[in-house]
This record gives sequence, structure tokens and C-alpha cells, in this order.
Amino acid sequence: MTQLRRSLGAMDATALVVGCVIGAGIFRTAASIAGYLHSPGQIMAVWLAGGIISFCGALCYAELGAAYPKTGGDFVYLAKAYGRGVGFVFGWTKIFTERVGTIAVLGFVFAEYLGFLLPYGAAGTKWAAAAAIGLLTLANAAGIQVGKEVQNLFAAIKVLALLGIIAVGAATAGAVSSSDVLRVESMDPTALSSFGVALVFVLWTYGGWTESSYVAEEIRDPERNLPLSILAGLALVTALYLAVNWVYLTHIPLSEMPGRPLVAAEVMRAALGSVGGGVTALMVACSAFGALNGYILTSGRILLALGREYPLYSRLAKIHPRSAAPARALWFNGLLAVLLVGWGTFDQIVTYSTVAISIFFAMAAFAVVVLRIRDPGTPRPYRVWGYPVTPLLFVAAMLAFIVNIVLMQPKETLVGLGLAALGIPLYFWPRRPLIRESARV
Repeated sequence: MTQLRRSLGAMDATALVVGCVIGAGIFRTAASIAGYLHSPGQIMAVWLAGGIISFCGALCYAELGAAYPKTGGDFVYLAKAYGRGVGFVFGWTKIFTERVGTIAVLGFVFAEYLGFLLPYGAAGTKWAAAAAIGLLTLANAAGIQVGKEVQNLFAAIKVLALLGIIAVGAATAGAVSSSDVLRVESMDPTALSSFGVALVFVLWTYGGWTESSYVAEEIRDPERNLPLSILAGLALVTALYLAVNWVYLTHIPLSEMPGRPLVAAEVMRAALGSVGGGVTALMVACSAFGALNGYILTSGRILLALGREYPLYSRLAKIHPRSAAPARALWFNGLLAVLLVGWGTFDQIVTYSTVAISIFFAMAAFAVVVLRIRDPGTPRPYRVWGYPVTPLLFVAAMLAFIVNIVLMQPKETLVGLGLAALGIPLYFWPRRPLIRESARV
């Protein structure tokens, strides 16, 4: 039987994390956050809080990934801690609602920003998005070596892009002093509520730090390199995000920011003139393209893990004998994403799945506690700092995040939970064939 190849070193796995976390959000969310918070210091504080919360979750995934270095990430941890049914429903929700929608969104964002440089119109945008998804699916189906080279290249480009914005900000005089940006004012209950809403945007922008856990079987020395990739990648991104937001806040008055959604473009245009807008469009296009590659690469591995365990998806779990890649799973996900691009309603699908996926994130973090009790004999090369406070803090933060989304978008939440619940009958449907096969063995 063809096996996955251990082709990813520590730097490759870290580039996967960095490349998936840094998408288009850091270039666009500043205006949305400024609509809720009315102090530059509060905005810096919410980005720091988002980094700390994400880091608590990353510590949990680092322990789980080192203890159970299997392809599939959360799917493996949830099934181990709570049973096969929970793992299946997670896999169903992750692939068929959230992940395919994310791939479609990133393809569309890439095509939109490329359209600033190559004006091909609205119809051309969909074709460009579909072409990007198809091209990167082909690259990843050719093998992990091709996929990782694309990922490493674009991870480096987007880090350099953010460093470029930071350098421009440091070299030019801003409208707001650094001391004003770093001063945090006291917050009343209303301000705290707004802080929580702004945190939703921040946590979305930090999303993606779990991605190296999905390729655990292709990482060399995963007990060491998987935790390292998650923690080092997120630490680098947090530092970049804080520095970039400092640039935004020192160069654009907070009162003006909500009405100027393309904040990064404004900063670059002020420094470079009319060329700045084109440079920013290229930055965002490259950033979205790199994230698109990362999510395509990992989504095939999630479906592979699902197909290994459940007959319903077993035909998608085949590993190509030459490329050692889950080619069928990659092409299946790519086809669904292209169909969504043509349909044009993928934003809603991603929104619908947010609550359900967030619930699974909280459950995965709590699985650290569950598995230390239920499975104490498994070696844990890495153990969470501050246990049990760290996983419990992340769980509490995610629950607050979920409640906030439920209050803001109750209809979308209900639809999302309904989509997740569709996985329950699908889990029970193939169980009888699986039992017969087990009995025959």
C-alpha cells in the first residue's frame, strides 16, 4: 500500500502555518475593527488579546499533535477523546461546509485583487478564481514536494510584504504619535462588549494555526517539529500583526479609519504615490494565493483521514502511487470549490460553519484534559504550559466567541448547526458495512 512521505521539515511546516494564517484579513480588517473600538490603544490590545488566545489554543494543539502525529489533526483528536461519531461529524463539517467554502473565498479574493492589475471584469474574476484553484490542486496532486515549494515561496513573499508595510511606516512620519497608539484607556461595560465584537474579526484573522497538524504523517520528526511549527509560526504572525497595526494606527487617524477599508493601500499610496495601490493589490493577491495553496494542501489530508475510517469516503482516501499524494481527495475538494465559485454563495457557507467549527475547536482544546485522564500511557513529547489553566482559558474564550456570534447572527448559526447535524445520519449509514468488513477480517 502506498504511504505518505515524510517530506516536510520544521521550516516547511512553519511556512504552512504562516502561509495559512496570513491571508487577506490583515490587509482589510482594520476598518471593521475601528468601527467598534474608539481608542488606538484598545485596538492594539485586541490584537494582542487575539494573539494570546490563539497561542493558548496552539499550545493545546502542540501537545495533541506531538502525542498523536496522524494525518487529520482535529479529526484524530476528537475521535480519540469523544468517539468516532464526533470525529466524523467534525470531518463532515470541516470539509463539506467550512473548508471548501474557504478555498472558494480565497480563490475569489486572489482573482479580485489580480483584477486591479489585469482588469478582466466580473466574469473574468470567476474564471481566474477557478483557474487558480485548478492550478494549485494540480500542483499539490503532483506531490507534497511541489506543494511545499509553492507554500514556502508565497509564505516568504507575504512575510516580506508585511515587513515592507512596517518599513514604510517606520520610515515615514505618521499623523498619530506612537505614545497615543500604545496608551490603553479604561473600558466601561459598553466598551468591553464592543471589544468582544472586535475580537471576532481578530480571531478570524489569526485563524489557520492548526494547519500543520493535518499533515503530521508527512512531517519529519513530528513529535518535535509539529509543535515547533505551530508555536513558532503563530509567534511570528502575532509579532507581524502587532507591528502592522501600529503602522496603520500611526498613519491614519482612528476617526477616519472606518470609512477607509483598504487601510494598507492608503499607507502604501501615501508613501509611494499612485504606485502604492498597485503594490498593495499585488501583496493581497500573493497573500491570498499562498493561503489558497496551503488550504488546498491540508484539505486533501482531512478528507484522506476521513476516508481511512469510513467506507462512505474510502474511494477518496487513495494515495497516488507516484506522487504519494491524496490526489482523489484533492481533486474532489477542488471541484466542489470551483462549483461554489460559479454559484457565488460561498461567503454564506463559511459564515454558516463558523459556530460549528468553533465548537469543535473548543472540544479539541478540552481533549487535552480528557486524554490525559483517559489515555495517560501515551507518550507526550510536548506538554501544554500552564496546564490545566491554558486549555480551560482557550475553551472559555471560544465559548464567549461562539455566544457572540450566536447573538450577532442567530439565523446563520442555526443553519450552520443544521449543516453540521447532517453528518449524524451519514455517520450511522455506513456503519453496517464497516462492521461486516471487521467481522470478515
